[in-house]
Amino acid sequence: MSSAESEETVLLQRSVAGLGEALAAFGRYGPGNAEIRRAGAVGAVVPWASNHHWIDAAAVPVGATPPHANEQLPHCLWTTGDVPPARREEPDVAMPAMTLDLRALGNDSGHNETGSVGVAEFGEIGVLNDLAYQQQALGPLLAAFPAGMGHGYGIRDHSGRLISAAVALDVGVDTSVQWVVTHPDHRRQGLSARLLRVLLAKARDRGQTTASLQSSPDGFSLYQLLGFRTVGTLRACVT
Repeated sequence: MSSAESEETVLLQRSVAGLGEALAAFGRYGPGNAEIRRAGAVGAVVPWASNHHWIDAAAVPVGATPPHANEQLPHCLWTTGDVPPARREEPDVAMPAMTLDLRALGNDSGHNETGSVGVAEFGEIGVLNDLAYQQQALGPLLAAFPAGMGHGYGIRDHSGRLISAAVALDVGVDTSVQWVVTHPDHRRQGLSARLLRVLLAKARDRGQTTASLQSSPDGFSLYQLLGFRTVGTLRACVT
């Protein structure tokens, strides 16, 4: 393996690890849920969301052997490798794993826009996600997270209503960007870009060296604009 390939593998590992830790938190803090943490899977079993690819789910660490099917595994395993035994791939929901070198950010990156970006509670970020994506799932899950688990950021309208938000979870030297959302009435206004520039600058200021995320189709062009690049693909493998 060349040094370039080795670096790509490390970056992919960070993106996948960030997803796994985000999912594992659902099991660690959600009442009635179970955290999954083993060599071949990191995530959560969330019984009331048993058909949800992004909640009742676990990430298979890069290079690890996926666990065999049993009743203690979640509905979805996200993997960059082969389809695990007794599962089928859902190709329509594959996610690019993307990373960004925070050390390459300009010194003023995000700071000239901090006036409209502030702190947001995890629970309200979950509620906004549920509203935007027409579900009732993330609100109670994120509300159970302890305050020190990560960093929630948001933009509000003149009435104080949260209209754009995201969460930064520090996993080692990488910051995993999760649950990026904008209210449907306020899309195409550059809010997510403004918010994420601040989130990334603050992560850099905390001493983080990279940021990672898993992109939806809607967010891919935005993340590219911000400097993220694709280092692999996460495939959804379900029961």
